[in-house]
Amino acid sequence: MSTQGRATAPFPVDLQLHSTCSDGTETPTELVRHCARLGIRVLALTDHDSVLGVEEALAAGREHGVTVVPAIEFSTAGEAERDFLDINILAYGIRHRDPALLAALEQIIASRVEQKIRQIERLPAYALNVPVDEVLALAGDVPGRVHIARVALAHHPERFRTIQDVFEQFLSGDAIHPTYVPRSFSLRVEEAIELAHAAGGVAVLAHPGSYTRVRDVESVIRRLHQAGLDGLEIRYPYAHNRGHRGADGAQVAALIAGFEALADELGLLKTGGSDYHGTTKPGIQPGQAGLTWEEWVAVRPSLLPEGGLGGEGVG
Repeated sequence: MSTQGRATAPFPVDLQLHSTCSDGTETPTELVRHCARLGIRVLALTDHDSVLGVEEALAAGREHGVTVVPAIEFSTAGEAERDFLDINILAYGIRHRDPALLAALEQIIASRVEQKIRQIERLPAYALNVPVDEVLALAGDVPGRVHIARVALAHHPERFRTIQDVFEQFLSGDAIHPTYVPRSFSLRVEEAIELAHAAGGVAVLAHPGSYTRVRDVESVIRRLHQAGLDGLEIRYPYAHNRGHRGADGAQVAALIAGFEALADELGLLKTGGSDYHGTTKPGIQPGQAGLTWEEWVAVRPSLLPEGGLGGEGVG
């Protein structure tokens, strides 16, 4: 895989990327090809509540010489009384065809669809025209808030400049005009950890510095460690995401150092990823955050056991 004459990603390993199988804008094949052009040697496809793109990504990885780690990002139920709000669990090295995993995901996705339809139905109260059929057609299999935001932006360019504007006004947990409705079914955080383990994977807390509604993130991490959490996502582009948008390099470095020290204290795996979504998250590119090759070598036995389904590429 030659990258001569091309821009090279800062990190050769990116363990959080999203495709059109959830809320990204590149297909799994396009995403793997994009990463290969940037010199990324290992990636994890971590679509939200979906493994629908894993098989395609694995095939593309074989074609382009990129190791693909079968993975997923679980959303979980909000439990304010336990300070568990907006928590996402990344599961790596999973058996993506595991029957129990697929059965759980079928239930989760059905609940997602029903929830997003009810959320859309609240928008006309704010004089917003967001046709349900357009959102579902755009989303394909797993609708998310970003699909609602993209349709809202298309129909109301006079009210919104960016997708982030739609989130801040209507879709985020702390929106000016909140339209959130609870799902009829969601995994509790511990259930997401258990499901990751049952499918042969490890469970990692995604972007621990982004949980703006959590009062005490360190306490949450310690409790999740006791519940079986295996790792923390350490390196992450916080300056481009909620809670720390616009932070300078020193601020982001201090945040990351704090989580790295906590991971070391608790004996947790340390991962990293860009959270690349394509055009829906401007300013972020694959490999902008991730792992060095030496860091990948250290965690690979846990994230991609020998003979794992993602092991057919380089690395």
